[in-house]
Amino acid sequence: MSNVIKDNKAKKESKGIDKRSLSLRLFSVGSVIAIIAILIVVNILFDSVLGNVLKWDLTQNQNNSIGDISKGILSQMEKDVEIVGLFELNDGTKQQYKDFILLLEDYEAQSGGRVKVRYVDPQKYPSIIKDLDPNGTLIPDAGAFIVKSGDRLRQVTPEECFTIDEQTYYSTGMLNVLSNSVEMNLTGAIQSVTSDSLFKVLFTTNHGEQSAVQITSLLRNNGFAVEEVSTMSIEKIPDDCSLVVIHLPGTDLSKQDVAMFTDYLEAGGNLVVVTDFTAQSISLPNLNEVLHTMNLNITDSLVSENNMDYRFQATSGYGSYANVKQGSISDADVDQAILSAYNRGISVFDNPKAYIATEPLITSSYNAVLEENGDPTKAGVEGAQNIAMYSKNAFGAVPGEAVVIGTSYLTSDSFIENFSLNHQNVTFFYTIVKKLVGMESTVQIPVKEYPSFTLSSFPSANTQTIISVLLIAVIPLALIVTSIVVYRKRKHL
Repeated sequence: MSNVIKDNKAKKESKGIDKRSLSLRLFSVGSVIAIIAILIVVNILFDSVLGNVLKWDLTQNQNNSIGDISKGILSQMEKDVEIVGLFELNDGTKQQYKDFILLLEDYEAQSGGRVKVRYVDPQKYPSIIKDLDPNGTLIPDAGAFIVKSGDRLRQVTPEECFTIDEQTYYSTGMLNVLSNSVEMNLTGAIQSVTSDSLFKVLFTTNHGEQSAVQITSLLRNNGFAVEEVSTMSIEKIPDDCSLVVIHLPGTDLSKQDVAMFTDYLEAGGNLVVVTDFTAQSISLPNLNEVLHTMNLNITDSLVSENNMDYRFQATSGYGSYANVKQGSISDADVDQAILSAYNRGISVFDNPKAYIATEPLITSSYNAVLEENGDPTKAGVEGAQNIAMYSKNAFGAVPGEAVVIGTSYLTSDSFIENFSLNHQNVTFFYTIVKKLVGMESTVQIPVKEYPSFTLSSFPSANTQTIISVLLIAVIPLALIVTSIVVYRKRKHL
């Protein structure tokens, strides 16, 4: 009889334990469901109320947010700007244009309502092209971004916003992106369409000049209106021109050009000439005739650096570092600040007028020599050779200014594509342009460079096999065994 009573008591206790266990389980499950529901609701409310205010850009180069320079420009903007992406916004294009879309959201958020962004597919709505550009001033590309304020507009294409490792691409077919200038292009376009006055820079085109796509992009995106011009199509340099650039000419100027540029400088114009010394180096007597009015001269000599601390390679002095000299352009002497190669020597001409002041801008070390016509057997005396010079002619009511640069390493597309627009060479050229046109000190909007993750060596086949087994089998199996052990121990608590 006592055994029956004990069994009944045990059953009642077991039922009580089961009920408590069931209650605890239901409470646990209910609590988890309730917490998940609360988190979902809070997340939705948080995103709808503060989503545009509280965002964190966790990308390594801050690709999804604009920098302080762009924020400052937006904060001072007094005109409304519309940015139209010429494509349909969907999951595919969100991935394709990932470097633009989140960044444009930040432009909207930081502009105080001045910037509006929308996306329109021109194939579905062809009238958008006419709406954006009723005067037909440009032919927008599908997939591009049109930045517009009033009647002024600029086009930004994805192709111009990225630089790639061309050597890797041509040799392997792999697309290795080196830098991202999306912000620089967008902010530059906003400045261009909203500014009341832009400094006008003309690049000449009819003397076999080499292209300057990267420098043109830099100037356009930092407050300059850049145009190309053939001197054969004009009788004088336009009065609204702030600066003329003759970039790596392949042929000399014409006699008509000489008169045009001389008049331009005497009227207070600004001129930059970029040249260098190559195996096919040419003489430029007509261009020199213009520069002689500024007491400058482009020599037919190659700068050879003999200071081993300045050389790129021990076997050749034709690629070297160079010094930036203190003066009208630079605030201080900076040793070995510029990379240069195949430098053409720039000298003072025999025109010692009191109203003409010349000064060195970039020089070699004191151990360099000039090789006449690039012939090492015709080397001159060692000394600091001028690679770039500045001149100011104060004879007229407005002084004319000129800079002559004897290296392509400040402006050439090939150099910039390898070293980026952030390189000190490019920054120094930008400083030269600003000083010549009288632009107040502004900070260049930087491009965002990507780090290289190229491996110098790869694991051996055996090592790769071991790593694969660890990742695929051993580690997951260890986690499963640990889970079973923990479960069995907790089951008997």
